[in-house]
Amino acid sequence: MIRRFVLAATVALLALTLPAPTEAQQPRRGGVLRIADREAPNLDPHLSISFLTHSWASMAYGQLVRFPHGPEQRHTADFSILPDVAEKWEYTNPTTIVFTLRKGVRFHNKPPVNGREVTSADVKYSLERFMAKSGFKSRLDQVQAIETPDKQTVRITLKEPFAPFLNHLASPAFTAILAREAEEKFGNFNHPDAVIGTGPFVLKSYQKGVRVVWERNPDYHVKGLPYLDGVELEITPDSNTRLSLFRAGKVDLGHMWGYASVEEGKSLQKSNPEVVVTPTVTMGQGLIYMRTDQPPFNDVRVRQAVSLAIDRKAWSDGLYYGEACIDSGPVPCAMKEWKLDAAKLEPAKAKVLVGYDPAEAKKLLAAAGHPNGFATPAFHWPGYAPPWRSVYELAADSLGQIGIQVELKPEEYGKYISTTYLGKFEKMAIGPITPFTEIDDWLYGTHVPEQPNNRSHVADAELNKLLVAQRRELDPKKRKEIVDDIQRYLADKAYYVYFPTGPQYISHQKHVKGFKHHDGYGLGHRLMFTWLDK
Repeated sequence: MIRRFVLAATVALLALTLPAPTEAQQPRRGGVLRIADREAPNLDPHLSISFLTHSWASMAYGQLVRFPHGPEQRHTADFSILPDVAEKWEYTNPTTIVFTLRKGVRFHNKPPVNGREVTSADVKYSLERFMAKSGFKSRLDQVQAIETPDKQTVRITLKEPFAPFLNHLASPAFTAILAREAEEKFGNFNHPDAVIGTGPFVLKSYQKGVRVVWERNPDYHVKGLPYLDGVELEITPDSNTRLSLFRAGKVDLGHMWGYASVEEGKSLQKSNPEVVVTPTVTMGQGLIYMRTDQPPFNDVRVRQAVSLAIDRKAWSDGLYYGEACIDSGPVPCAMKEWKLDAAKLEPAKAKVLVGYDPAEAKKLLAAAGHPNGFATPAFHWPGYAPPWRSVYELAADSLGQIGIQVELKPEEYGKYISTTYLGKFEKMAIGPITPFTEIDDWLYGTHVPEQPNNRSHVADAELNKLLVAQRRELDPKKRKEIVDDIQRYLADKAYYVYFPTGPQYISHQKHVKGFKHHDGYGLGHRLMFTWLDK
């Protein structure tokens, strides 16, 4: 058994040594990449669950391991594991993994840390802080002990076999390696001067509400990278303003990830034919989540009625030019290796998941004791990029057609992300889900009681057995069989109601090279391979 796990880790490492494909052009060093996007609500990667915080943090911080980016990646959802601050690792048994740190990895040369070398004590401090403070701390609930036999070795013991573990360690910013001295001086890592990591870029300045500037880390442990001298992000809350800046060539990216909606992308192709626009299926989900622990949404018939009220094909045609993925949950469209297509489900279950039948929806409401429907608020953040405002209105209109009167309740982002997004709301809410990188997050994380992303307050003992089983199974094929069973079980429960997922039109100026989309939060590693041809 032990040999099997050591061999698996060794094979993974050997795969990382294979030569990566090269671009036709030789990358050039220098230049500053300009971005327009929204402002992160916090700089401390453990004190906010916002993807904006984690994307910003990924610029400056490193982890034990990371995902591939740029020429390293095979596709946009490549979540294989590469070394970062750890140069190697091995499972000595199914519940013990030993990491050997790379020698010479240093923190940024900023006081009070002043470029000192990273040690195993920093890793232990950082992971334990994550487990104590982060809204996502449940991702490491299986950790029993973190030991540091010497300065270069970290031994982590798990309570039981845990298939998502390495993926969680590789997810940018969640498990960032931090310097204790910075917290001791500034109280936490929300102060710009406290942002001191091992990542490819150094936070140079931050003018709140205006601009954040990173510069290339001259001491980065990946030799020759990053290519850019720096990155400047102009804080631009309004999506129309960001698009205008991009059209005018005043920024290289109108979004940190290069995102443009389908409508924006098609418009750009006409107005700015010189701009690079690439339609891409991304790992997102939009949905209705409901308080399934309270009436009326504790009745499965009510939830099924909500799902049957959504005409997903019409939404795809109207919002996404017919380019959306209809079968978008519970596993997102982009996670093809885990996805069980609705066509493979029992027809009755598939109908609840992706079908449209308002007449049947009304019958279900009547059977549940609501022949005249009912009223409900729908909490949301109106600032998401288009077509989200249309989505909110369309959802309210669709539910109104079956008698559910929806009052849209817009919220300020800080309130929304710290309350509604974590399931602290009444009745109903609408919005997108953070693009997690592990199948466990999409299933266990959204359906098990006490999980912060269980927004619908699901409590299903039979489902819990399957969810626990898939995370304990280390054999990928066997784990996939359990994940398929989970999708079959969930199809008609309608704990969440999934909207069609449209593609993102990844857009950047022509002179931006090496910028490849990768799902997740890894802005820093994505820009590590980006260069400017001008």
